[in-house]
Amino acid sequence: MTESHPEIERIASGIDALHRLWTPHPAQVEIGRPLIRGETREVFAQCGRNFGKTELVSYLLWRFAWTYAGSENYYFAPFMKQAREILWASRRVQTFGPESWVKEINNTEMRVTFQNGSFIKLDGSDNVDAYRGVKPKGLSVFDEFKDFREEFYDAYDPNRAAFNSPLMIIGTPPELEGQYTKLAQDFERDPSKRFFQMPTNVNPHISPAWLERKKSELYALGEGDKWEREYQAKFVPGGANSIFPMLSKAMVQPHSELMARLWRDRKKLEWILWCDPAAASCFAVLFVAVNPYTKQLYCLDEIYELQQGQMTVGKIWPRVRHIRDDLFDMAEWRQGYDEASTWFASEVLDAYGESLEPTQKMKSDKVTGIGLIKDLMLQGKLILSDRCTKLYWELERYRKDSSGKIPKKDDHLIDCLRYTIESTHYTIREEPEIIADPLTQKRGFRIEDDFPDLFSREFDLG
Repeated sequence: MTESHPEIERIASGIDALHRLWTPHPAQVEIGRPLIRGETREVFAQCGRNFGKTELVSYLLWRFAWTYAGSENYYFAPFMKQAREILWASRRVQTFGPESWVKEINNTEMRVTFQNGSFIKLDGSDNVDAYRGVKPKGLSVFDEFKDFREEFYDAYDPNRAAFNSPLMIIGTPPELEGQYTKLAQDFERDPSKRFFQMPTNVNPHISPAWLERKKSELYALGEGDKWEREYQAKFVPGGANSIFPMLSKAMVQPHSELMARLWRDRKKLEWILWCDPAAASCFAVLFVAVNPYTKQLYCLDEIYELQQGQMTVGKIWPRVRHIRDDLFDMAEWRQGYDEASTWFASEVLDAYGESLEPTQKMKSDKVTGIGLIKDLMLQGKLILSDRCTKLYWELERYRKDSSGKIPKKDDHLIDCLRYTIESTHYTIREEPEIIADPLTQKRGFRIEDDFPDLFSREFDLG
């Protein structure tokens, strides 16, 4: 005879009761299972909008509260007011499970107390001081973590060690790197933790046609980064502070195909390379071809050297010459450098007999140069070889700081591109079309042309 296990039966009956009220979709099961089975104590779920985050965390909080009598389960939103609006005001958390489980509901504290002594409490990361000494004995949920106060995680997380309590971090990715992205990377690397990336389309209850329309709408507005973040659950820099939100992977082409297309017009193109020398941070070189007739600008290759020992002229210039000659060895390349690095031009001239022209930084306007790069992108004039990975990386992450200023950071190849554009006096502004006035096209005028009737009459002079 099989021995009875009342506790197992109690838990199983509770799970059945929960599932009669709500059934998770497969992706929600995948996220929740490692916590429920004790395979890990920490889960980070990076999800798209309408994935079903709120239902999933409500389910997990109720399940932990039922399974572990006397457990203390917390749900944190970025702000206490937000927690009240998301879960409490709508009564989603209070009524998610069987009513018979609930002993008391405290609206002031946003606390649901269960018959078995467990509770679920809602609060915000803005209430950081209240949780510095709290040692939770149940599940903690951090929802929309990208908007949390950074000091909250630092204050709360060590408290979980007292009872090895589980943690779920969940939300959509942010626009900028910070605490969220650092923790996400930590969860991805650590085998004792779990990281999930779940786009919106894994929710079977969301219409694929609606998602396709939303994608088309956002890309048409130049907000492809928003689609990737909010619906594909990818960390993609962009948004209001992005300097080049119009940047697109469609601008990148396979190098061999691009060069094959340019080869026919190779003698018509202007071939330019520009150097941004450095002795410690990053030595960057960009190789560009410009079509003066179509105004197309092609970024063909790059050097992005971070190792200080490789930044000498003796190491860098042979690499420059190799790439330059590989692209088009018969061209008369224009070669330039940042005027602040006269040592570099002098050493290249002494060692290799090649001269470089300096930038005109004192006369140049950085904002104007960046504006030209934007115009190139918007009008489809900027093409990048797939060799230019670091240039794309810089363009993608280039953004204004909190005060709205353009930072001097991770912009070495961007500067090379800007110097190249400025050195050619490049403009894609079209001259207005002038409709010729027939009168202005005459080489001479006669009075009878203006007064034909006068000269068609016969005059009696007698």
